[in-house]
Amino acid sequence: MKTSLKGLSLAVAAALPFISFSSVAMFNGADARGGAMGGTGVASAQYLTASFYNPAMATNYTKGDDFGMILPMVAAGVHDSDELYDKIDEFQKVNDRLSNNPSLETLEEWKQALLALNNGEVEVDARVGASVALPNRYASANLFLSAQVASMAKANIVESDLVTPDPDNLASSVQGLAGGTVDMGITLAREFALPFQGHRLSIGVSPKFQKVMALNYLAKVSQFDDNDFDLDDRNEENTFNVDVGLAYKPANTVTFALAAKNLLEQELDTNVSQGTKATFLVEPKYTAGMAYDNGWFLLAADLDLNKQRYFTGADYETQFARVGVELDAWSWVQLRAGYSHSMTDYSEDMVTAGLGLTPFGLFGLELAGQYGEDDHYGVAAQLAFMF
Repeated sequence: MKTSLKGLSLAVAAALPFISFSSVAMFNGADARGGAMGGTGVASAQYLTASFYNPAMATNYTKGDDFGMILPMVAAGVHDSDELYDKIDEFQKVNDRLSNNPSLETLEEWKQALLALNNGEVEVDARVGASVALPNRYASANLFLSAQVASMAKANIVESDLVTPDPDNLASSVQGLAGGTVDMGITLAREFALPFQGHRLSIGVSPKFQKVMALNYLAKVSQFDDNDFDLDDRNEENTFNVDVGLAYKPANTVTFALAAKNLLEQELDTNVSQGTKATFLVEPKYTAGMAYDNGWFLLAADLDLNKQRYFTGADYETQFARVGVELDAWSWVQLRAGYSHSMTDYSEDMVTAGLGLTPFGLFGLELAGQYGEDDHYGVAAQLAFMF
């Protein structure tokens, strides 16, 4: 069974060049740099990653920045607090033994293995991204592609299976869900001088083409097989969405920002599997941020202003408060660390860290790692080129 569930996630991830999925926040952050800093970026993103956090931050560039690109950014995360992979694998082995050679000892082991699965969940996500940026004082512009994948698997144990055990005819099941969006668009931002000495306001917008996808797969615990999981069963639709953002700088070192992602709410029903379906949600997300940056030291904080749901009927939602720091050594090496606090019971607090290497200021390699309790892990890397 371990192979089956992993195969489910890998099968969905194989579609990344063509489909993007809204993440279930296993990796906290939209790129490697922000991910290393606790997932912050609304007030601290650089012009290259503004499209991923806050369109207004496309104006966050220096005089020497004329052109830049990220190709690629990759990240992945997993949360398996219930060790569902191992437990389903163990149950299927015991279930086979009970079918072939029933005994009271095996029956008791079978019941315990089945009970151990009840309400167990595992979430896996992966993402890729790319951007091309042309910063300037008239209208900074970014072309971007954001591709993410998220899959959830949950076991549901039916009490009648424990009352009248029948290993060949179980009602208990495992359901796999995947859903998300392809985001491909353009970011436009401009900075305005305010009628206060040194105060500036940036406004940004990211209209984008969006492909929404949803997939459902349900099978009995004893029969769950990745060979039956078929991406061709997915439902999808093409639509339009938009992100907007503001960034206010009362001084050169201080930024206050607000970003709104996916302002147009989208819903898409999954395919029907074994008589069941779910509805995938793309809901607006509002985040406030602040940052202090004196050139060699950066302190950033982000706060999600609303909770994020992903599927109707699925008991899962996320909301985070994040903080991060960056130490920049002569624009050659950047050391980063951060912390993200989960404001719901469906995710874990995470400690983050990372490293940036930007020799000669011409290209950059960013690495990030994240760790939380209950087998919650995330990693990311990206390459950037600046001219």
